[in-house]
Amino acid sequence: MFKKMLVPTDGSDLSNRAARAAIEFAKDNGSAIVGLSVAEISRYFPISLISGGGDFTLLADSIRQQARDNVEIIKNLAEKAGVPCEVHTTESGNPSDEILTAAQTYGCDSIFMASHGRTGLDKLLLGSQAQKVLVYSKIPVIVFR
Repeated sequence: MFKKMLVPTDGSDLSNRAARAAIEFAKDNGSAIVGLSVAEISRYFPISLISGGGDFTLLADSIRQQARDNVEIIKNLAEKAGVPCEVHTTESGNPSDEILTAAQTYGCDSIFMASHGRTGLDKLLLGSQAQKVLVYSKIPVIVFR
């Protein structure tokens, strides 16, 4: 059915549960996994750091390292399950665009991702990455809740 699934993660508990479910699905169906974590550096920079010329190199490095740690979880889980897996990180202020680009770049035929189910003001201000991926994806998207 699905030969190569993109599994984006932000390192949250729900994303890790979705990764486990994706890996089980992949194992049952003979699929491979492509893990992805997007380092959202610009979203986390306080205005005072940017406008004050503060040194935010340590913060950016920490966010990049967290993205690497996030995909390492997927890689380790897939390895234990015997599921072929490759992992990648990228940087962007717009994770949904990176997810869609990665799916195309790595030849994925589906996307398996968590939805945090934001509501109200959070959804209005931050948007739903899963919703954006669902709207613009040209391949099937499985949303784990």
